[in-house]
Amino acid sequence: MKTSVLFSLALSVLGSSVDAFNLADVKKTTSGSVVPGRYIVEFDSSAHLTSSGLKRDEGISTPHEAIYSQLKERGTDFTVHFEYSNDLFVGASITLDSDNDLANLLSADGIVDFRQVHLLNLPSQPVTAQSYQWPASSISNSTASKGPSSSTTSAKVTTTTTCTGKGKKQQCTTSTITATASASSTPSASANKGFSVLSQIGAESVQAGGNKGKGVKIGIIDSGVDYTREPLGGTYAQAGSKVVGGYDFVGDSFDGTNDPQPDSDPFDNCYSHGTITAGLIGANPNLYGVTGVAPEASLYQYRVFGCNGATTDDIVLQAMQRAYTDGVDIINLSVGETSGWTESMLSVFASRLSSAGVVLSISAGNQGQVGAFYSYSPGAGIGVINVGSSDNAFYPSQLASVSTGYGPIPYFNYKAFASGTYPLYAFTTDPSVAADGCTIPDGTPNLFGYVTLVRRGGCSLEQKAKNIYLQGGRQMFLINTPNTVPLYQNFPLDFGMISYDDGNYLLSQINNHTSNTTVTFTFNPYQSPNTFTGNITSYFSEIGPTNDLYFAPSIVAPGTNMVVILPINMANWSIVDGTSYSAPLVAGSAALYINAKGGNNVSPDKVKAALQSTSDYLRTSVSDQSIANVAVQGAGKVNIANAISPGLVVSPSEILLNDTNYFAGTQYLTLTNPTNKIVTYKLSNLPAGTALAFQSGLNQSNDQPVPQVSSFANVRFSQSTVWLLPRTTWVVLLQFSAPTGLDAKQFPIYSGFIEISGGSNNVRVPYLGVASKMRDMPVLDPTPYYLGINTPTILDASGNVQSSSGQSYNFQNGSYPTVIYRLVGGTPLLLIDLIDSKANIGFTPNYNSKRSATPTLEGELSLMKKAFVESRKINSISGNNNKWWQSSKTQSLISLYCQLTNFKGKGCSGFNTGKSNTFAKVPILGNLFESDYIPRSTDNVDGQGNDHSTFALESGPRFANGTTIPNGTYKFLMRALHITGDRTKESDYEAWVSAPFTIAQ
Repeated sequence: MKTSVLFSLALSVLGSSVDAFNLADVKKTTSGSVVPGRYIVEFDSSAHLTSSGLKRDEGISTPHEAIYSQLKERGTDFTVHFEYSNDLFVGASITLDSDNDLANLLSADGIVDFRQVHLLNLPSQPVTAQSYQWPASSISNSTASKGPSSSTTSAKVTTTTTCTGKGKKQQCTTSTITATASASSTPSASANKGFSVLSQIGAESVQAGGNKGKGVKIGIIDSGVDYTREPLGGTYAQAGSKVVGGYDFVGDSFDGTNDPQPDSDPFDNCYSHGTITAGLIGANPNLYGVTGVAPEASLYQYRVFGCNGATTDDIVLQAMQRAYTDGVDIINLSVGETSGWTESMLSVFASRLSSAGVVLSISAGNQGQVGAFYSYSPGAGIGVINVGSSDNAFYPSQLASVSTGYGPIPYFNYKAFASGTYPLYAFTTDPSVAADGCTIPDGTPNLFGYVTLVRRGGCSLEQKAKNIYLQGGRQMFLINTPNTVPLYQNFPLDFGMISYDDGNYLLSQINNHTSNTTVTFTFNPYQSPNTFTGNITSYFSEIGPTNDLYFAPSIVAPGTNMVVILPINMANWSIVDGTSYSAPLVAGSAALYINAKGGNNVSPDKVKAALQSTSDYLRTSVSDQSIANVAVQGAGKVNIANAISPGLVVSPSEILLNDTNYFAGTQYLTLTNPTNKIVTYKLSNLPAGTALAFQSGLNQSNDQPVPQVSSFANVRFSQSTVWLLPRTTWVVLLQFSAPTGLDAKQFPIYSGFIEISGGSNNVRVPYLGVASKMRDMPVLDPTPYYLGINTPTILDASGNVQSSSGQSYNFQNGSYPTVIYRLVGGTPLLLIDLIDSKANIGFTPNYNSKRSATPTLEGELSLMKKAFVESRKINSISGNNNKWWQSSKTQSLISLYCQLTNFKGKGCSGFNTGKSNTFAKVPILGNLFESDYIPRSTDNVDGQGNDHSTFALESGPRFANGTTIPNGTYKFLMRALHITGDRTKESDYEAWVSAPFTIAQ
């Protein structure tokens, strides 16, 4: 999930800024990724049976038939897209014509839950040289041209691919011949080791011991895979194949809006993401040394993306079910969407898969720049391993030798330049020329055969490279500025950035643009140490926790400057960044762990606990050596070698302290000595920085880097030293005290580790809590801080803020109202209802107020943990006429059903008149919009949008149930439920009432 290489980091480093918000850019439509009218619906698996287990109707033999029969009896128009039927989830993906049909569906016996279907965007494709449409050079590159004759050597890297057959049955063989020349000296001993990151996660030593994941089945839900690549086995589902199974759920042409064309072969050479993740998990040894973490594991590829566009989460759910049915041990999911909650359908199903014995490694997401409380789904699922990214400890580079004996010089390109010896050329050696290479000076010769040197700055890198290319040049050194992060580019010429010092040395050899000094290129890979950000969490890696205070991420793994495998027709290799590429490293690590422990008896919770408790914690930055907040790094960077051979087994592997309303300060750890020796263990508190999620004095999130302060939790231990006999267990009680003296309005996230020393390696259990009440987190943004206007508000037909005195709309030629709003915090429920313009709603709307009563603190740990997360089932509501409510329907389903029927539906009358239900007594005319479990908005610092939301009556003046709104003057009533709020209490919502507007058709 993240762009590859090249331009995301460049945007940050070059100081490019995202354009400020412009009201004129707001689209007059209802925003979001929801597929209109389409739902994933969960059925009671016994919906077709009576309470005694007999069939309700002899003609109905499945729960699906029972539900469809009820819908037909109600005259409901519906289309079934997919059916789900296994022991974890029974249901269907259904499209309904109107919300009246939805009300019919939700009232049917046997409906348990539902979620709207969302589009999941295709993760970004790596930029390749073929992506650039540069015109051919007008300058001849023949030997008769004005450029010098470079002397080529026998040292070359040649890749030859031979294919037979066509389409998905095409079989290809790629062979690579490499000859390397030794450099005069090397910058460090790590030269010529390729670009493997396995040593950074402890996998290199595990593989050296013979464990390469053999016998473990790994499912990859992604795009398809080019299994014809030699490192990926070359064949599919044959004896000796690496990719042994899978399925294509979509076909090449699927874009998220058309009908999928499934088949049994997951081959894909039009989109690279799945090939990359498969290679990171299981690639054979190869040219660049990027062997997969578990190269002997059996891979199952499940294709859910076509060549372009998006997919839908009901298709991803299909793939998750298929992987479970195929018996995979591990699923890697490097896809997702913003959520902030553990409650999305994919997150819920991921939790069920974990409970059923499947390990899930899921990428955390790549919007860490927007700050905390912004997790992704399905990575937010309970029990899954949510994987963030840490920065690679090295920059992939190649070494060039200099004829003077200087160097060798590392240049930042994973690919070696075309082998040979080249003289140097520079447009200028004057450092005061700020736009070196931005234009081609008059009299410049054909640059073919030269290595052209230009300084960084003055214009884009692409402009400099394109100018050299059009002047015949095919080799380019870009001289970096001092102490600046290097960048990678896949331009259609050999491009490499070199250091400021190396560049100055080469420029010193130039006289009158050229030099007798030459540079020689061979295939000579080198791991240049990353002294800027190595082993620090990546700037883009998602920051948690979830809104219901679960860890997100759980753990991190390297995810930047990753040299990866691409399909054959995409130049075979590239370099990429993103949590998409961290998750496969953890999936592969899990395979090594399962292999080491004998396979069958290793549960997902044990795998996750082993990986978390033995991880290596990360520092805040290279210059700030304080421990990074757990919301940023989870348990730290995975170390599979330690996980397989720990000095102590501890559970749980993470401690959730909740907020101050539901503070879970009493905790316990179970310690088990796995060795054959008596060991004395010592426990201590290792606090991390406390992150301030919100800005001081302003209800807005802090962007990355989220500020940290030195206010820590205190921990008291029942005993800080434990003496354990071999293979014995002991329990230690812990009493936490939250840090004091913090501004609760900044929603401080405090965290740290309980470190246990004494074994062969230290183990650590991360803990996290929030030093404020999550119920007090603001939801609606009433300020002009970001949008420049007070919101929520109505935009008129022209897209301008509607007059407070009102306006009339005839619903012709774009004449309809649009509501624009921002959420500064997540909400479990957002409603937009219609009220009469003169209605007395019974309360004073104030979207900044905190009208919730303070609940009593719970005393028992188990109760506190359960109380924090909203109960999803309603067991009963008082009254003899509410037996329907005593079903297994979820609270969100019942809430929506009653909203759609204006509390007149079956079972809603008792709910509406209940003494505690102050919410339902508000006199609405009907519901217009409802959405559950919504993430907060961002300030678009990362350029990915999501900075505001809109609701529009673009389809005409109709209620959500499809009935027409008569002409008249009305107001919008928006209500957003606070985190942990009670859906039945109006005081637990923030509310806004709009200016009046008139419907006049």
